[in-house]
Amino acid sequence: MMYLISGMKYTRFANKVQHVSYMLYNDCSIFREEKPLKSERRRGEELEKAILDAAYEIIETSGYEEMTFQRVARQAQTSRTVIYRRYETPVDLLHALVLYRSTRAMGGRMIDLFRDQGSLRADLLEVVGIYQRFFDAVGQKLMSAVMTEFSRNYERFRDWFERALDSNVRMMKIVEANAKRRGEITHDFTEMQMRLPFDLLRIENVIRHERVTAAYLTRLVDEVLLPVFSKKH
Repeated sequence: MMYLISGMKYTRFANKVQHVSYMLYNDCSIFREEKPLKSERRRGEELEKAILDAAYEIIETSGYEEMTFQRVARQAQTSRTVIYRRYETPVDLLHALVLYRSTRAMGGRMIDLFRDQGSLRADLLEVVGIYQRFFDAVGQKLMSAVMTEFSRNYERFRDWFERALDSNVRMMKIVEANAKRRGEITHDFTEMQMRLPFDLLRIENVIRHERVTAAYLTRLVDEVLLPVFSKKH
């Protein structure tokens, strides 16, 4: 007759945490049973990263219309309640996702990345280069999703876009101050001029969906921006 003479249970870590049970019988046979544990509760930055990565993957693979809170929760292995606590609407999730993707790729805000390059032309190349890095980090599909929501609900985006515009203008004010200090210009840039580099790159990335190369950025500066900013109008 075979009977159980001892039992052991412990937890190990492999690809997933598991309960592993061993049963030792009097005939020296061993029965082994593994049961996956429920995922440990994630908090803070780890949970936010899981949610944002899941949302981005859904947009990239299935499209923005498939990015429901239910699907994001399932893919991030959390609950819709957790997501609603963090993001009231899909617009809020999109905003967080743009900031997450751009900051992680660029290492900070665009205005904080700008450095004096020694000439007006070089400064303009630096500005358009930084802004294009933002678009590359965010990606065309996510940016298209932002523009879709912008057309549906402008009011929720108003503050976001006004802050972005303010940051862009402040960057161009630095370019203006640098150029004045070097004696390259004596006039002030107009607000319309200061918005021009960013407006043109939005057209290429969001409307035309063109691949923006380093050669294109150089032509943009030499053929359009430098003539505009170097002369008083």
